[in-house]
Amino acid sequence: MADQQQNQQQNEQQALQEAQEFYGQSLGRLKAQIQSYRSQLEEYSEQLPEGDAKAQIQEMVDSYSELDEAMDRAAQDEGVEATMNQALEQTQQSIAGATAGAAQQVQDTAGQAVGQVQDVAGQATQQVQDTAGQVTDQAGQAVRGVQDTAGGLLGGGQQQGGGQQQGGGPLGGVTDQVGQVTRGVQDTAGQVTDQAQQVAGQATDQAGQLVDQAQDTAGQAVQQAQDTAGQAAGQAQQAGGGEEPNATDAARQRADELGVDISQVQGTGAGGRVTVRDVIDAANQQQ
Repeated sequence: MADQQQNQQQNEQQALQEAQEFYGQSLGRLKAQIQSYRSQLEEYSEQLPEGDAKAQIQEMVDSYSELDEAMDRAAQDEGVEATMNQALEQTQQSIAGATAGAAQQVQDTAGQAVGQVQDVAGQATQQVQDTAGQVTDQAGQAVRGVQDTAGGLLGGGQQQGGGQQQGGGPLGGVTDQVGQVTRGVQDTAGQVTDQAQQVAGQATDQAGQLVDQAQDTAGQAVQQAQDTAGQAAGQAQQAGGGEEPNATDAARQRADELGVDISQVQGTGAGGRVTVRDVIDAANQQQ
């Protein structure tokens, strides 16, 4: 009987420890999410001028701060503060890693898009240049054909008595007309070549514009992702040497109200930003 009671007590103690572990971990994960949400609300508040909308958002921020404080009290009552803080840190690192991974994925996708546009533009330019070259070759062949035909019709000249030259071909009398035809074909070939070169130049310019547009779009997407990753994964920076503290406007205002030196407050928000909740905690510690 004594052994059964001892085993039962051990099982109950083990179950209690597991429950406390789970409770502390769940509080830590919830706390990390609440701090992330609160930081986002404070960023919305900073974008608004003083007024009713800003005040309503500040009330939402304060409600998150109250939840955060309530979880601290609950963890303290159950003796799971260490477990909660460990889970909080792990969850914050996971959030930062996920955001950084998303930023890297955007960069990779943007790079692939630019590469594809450059490949398509290069192929289009090459095709136009090849077509222009073919037109030039065909025009040259036509000119040479006319010149050869004209040469055959004109034939070789014959030297007559008294030093006079007489045309030897059957069409020696129409030399000027053949020359005019030849020049006409040459002019036409030159115009075709010029047009082909203009088309090639226009295609090259359009391809360059497409590449520039793709690069601009990719650059904007990468910049947005980097800004988001910097907010989520940045390390806490303490104010010192005259540097401006990394804090939200709402936190600065609350610090002034409570008489707290915000440069001495440890930030728990995204990127180490000092939040209203951090200011309240610091004020409570000073009391």
